[in-house]
Amino acid sequence: MPISANWPGCPGALALGLMTILCAGTTCGAAAYLAPPTGTSAPQSALLVASRAPALPETDDPLQAPRLEIDPNARDLSLAGDLIEGIADRVADLLAAHPHVERLHLTSEGGLVEEALALGALVAAHALATYVPKTCASACTLVFVRGRGRFLAEGGRLGFHGPYEVGFFEAIRQVDAAPERTAYLNAGLAPDFVAQALVVRAEAMWMPVASRLRAAGVVTEMVARYRFPEPRPQVESAEGNHRVAGRPGPDLVRQGEQFLLNLAPG
Repeated sequence: MPISANWPGCPGALALGLMTILCAGTTCGAAAYLAPPTGTSAPQSALLVASRAPALPETDDPLQAPRLEIDPNARDLSLAGDLIEGIADRVADLLAAHPHVERLHLTSEGGLVEEALALGALVAAHALATYVPKTCASACTLVFVRGRGRFLAEGGRLGFHGPYEVGFFEAIRQVDAAPERTAYLNAGLAPDFVAQALVVRAEAMWMPVASRLRAAGVVTEMVARYRFPEPRPQVESAEGNHRVAGRPGPDLVRQGEQFLLNLAPG
């Protein structure tokens, strides 16, 4: 049965349809059904806010809104949470207010491809380095690979799979990966790595080992977990009723490792 969902910033009739996403994790589980605005006769339809690969394990982690944090010296900006609508604009505002930011820390299980590509463009335009202290999966990797330097903490993981759409009744459908392929190749990733990453189905997650990531040009340097200053919670950017994912649990990591072993050697 459809539920109503608030959709800030969308006056007038809603544009109903499908949105392509890349998303993973443990709680990004359901498409949100939007009721038509009051006073209209538009039929109800499914509009994806955020979704997940259906085979991944569920946890009791509460849904968490994405947050932005900046370190006291305004050199390191952290993004933690799903890439929901409008997050690129909020990051752009922060970069304009803090022009000396040098690095973007990423902890995300994915989200909207369009937002990821927009964030990647911001990273490139501001010549930022990117850093993953824990996990950056799915659409998050489209942001990571645009970094001037791409740093992965020891024990950190990058997760890849092909893009998909979620339609009526949460039906999963793989879609053309041309935008993702172009973004990865333009960032200098090895073509064979890109091809392998994008054939991974939505129900799975490929988390390559560090040596493979380095060889393919995905990561420029492995670093100690506390190599860079850790931003503090000074700036909150999560407004509105967006549904996002919590952090991936150990079952997700194990599934990714097993898939890697089944797919190809290290």
